[in-house]
Amino acid sequence: MGRHALPALDDDRRAAPVPTSTPGPRTRGRRSAAGPAVARSTFVEHQRPARVVALAPTRAVQPATNAFVSRNAARRAERVADPRHVRRAANAKRAALLLAPALAITSTLSLSIPAEAATAVPAPATTTTSQDLQTYTVAHDVQVPIVSSDGVTTTSIVSYPTLVLRFGVTETQAKSALSAALSAGGDRATVLQTALQYLGDPYVEGGASHSGIDCSGLTMVAYQAVGIQLAHYVPTQDAAATTVPESEALPGDMVVYDDEDHVGLYLGQGLVLQAPHPGEVVDIVPMYPAAHHFSRLLPAGS
Repeated sequence: MGRHALPALDDDRRAAPVPTSTPGPRTRGRRSAAGPAVARSTFVEHQRPARVVALAPTRAVQPATNAFVSRNAARRAERVADPRHVRRAANAKRAALLLAPALAITSTLSLSIPAEAATAVPAPATTTTSQDLQTYTVAHDVQVPIVSSDGVTTTSIVSYPTLVLRFGVTETQAKSALSAALSAGGDRATVLQTALQYLGDPYVEGGASHSGIDCSGLTMVAYQAVGIQLAHYVPTQDAAATTVPESEALPGDMVVYDDEDHVGLYLGQGLVLQAPHPGEVVDIVPMYPAAHHFSRLLPAGS
């Protein structure tokens, strides 16, 4: 026996009692020789009840037994099965095959018509257009006869590439006035012939050339041809001239607005040669409806 062993008691020498089927609570103290074997074979019940997990039953997938057929699909199926529909479809197909060549020919003809209609047509000698409710007549290659008398009557032709007429003036009226004015000869005819070279040129404020000319610029260059120098200003030109009554007016005299705002050259027979205003060209018009008077720079017989 070891140094720390205690003497065995009487009850230690007795055999250990055999455990019953329902063991009681385990007592603390020295274990008997049968203690470990009893502990290994003893079932200890848990104080808390075990949790039971229940699985939800799985739904069985029902196979589709009836297919859904729409009302339109049912009608289409009935139409396809209908013999009358089959015949109509066949007839429509045959008609399309027969009409296709005719439609192709018609479309070709309709496309070719504009190309033929675009053929250039020569422009007439006299063209009349409407702009701002004002009528323009432009005559090309105008020939004006001039009659001169020196014992023997001779006739010469003066040609102008452009003759611009406005407000109802006809080519016949313009030719008649120009022929009479130019046939008189002298300085008056020279003044008018010079001014007529600017027919059709655009109006430009302050201009005095073929690239652009205004009303006082036209009278200025016309009188320069006979050696008369005028200022490029309507009031100054009017002040340098002598006012004459309309009954005594001659071709080559100036026609001036009473407010000194505009001036032109008298052609005779009630016509005036002028450079009107911006956006227009030098043209021949009837006598001004606005208040005006006649101013003379050349003697009556010149």
